[in-house]
Amino acid sequence: MNKINSRVLELTIISCESLTLAGKRPVKKNTYVVIKIDSNNDQLATAMNTDNGSYPSWSQKFIVDMPMHVTFFTLEVRCRNSSGDHVVGSARVPVSDFTRWYLPSSYLHFLSYRLRDRYGDRNGIINFSLKMKLPDDVAGVGASAGYSSPAILGLKYGGANMGQGSSHGMVIGVPFGY
Repeated sequence: MNKINSRVLELTIISCESLTLAGKRPVKKNTYVVIKIDSNNDQLATAMNTDNGSYPSWSQKFIVDMPMHVTFFTLEVRCRNSSGDHVVGSARVPVSDFTRWYLPSSYLHFLSYRLRDRYGDRNGIINFSLKMKLPDDVAGVGASAGYSSPAILGLKYGGANMGQGSSHGMVIGVPFGY
């Protein structure tokens, strides 16, 4: 994928809470999470948790290449039993939830979302963390790929590179909406 038109996320699926089947019976075992990026049919999945029933945990990390035009991704919790795979619940995660505020690019977000079953009813919670990978963290990506951080472009202020500990009285203004 063209790195200029995408963002790279480090997504860690941590755990789920209060999972039930059909809103009644607690999930007993064999749960996993599927990550769907809606611009394409690519899916990633965690390992199956066979022990923790309604409170499974994974702490499994994924590197996700997400196109810039994508506005959300989906986390779908599934359960496998003798009659097949069932969707326990899903959550649509808006990209704006972790990109709209001015935070450092590598800021680690810890998020929890309510899961909804196929009827739209509440069915548990999913906990995960994510952070945007910096261009230097992504192999083969840098200034040649079109990223424009001051350190990469070599912009200077007061004889030192911007963003590298220069304390010559420079202030960066950040717009703040009321």
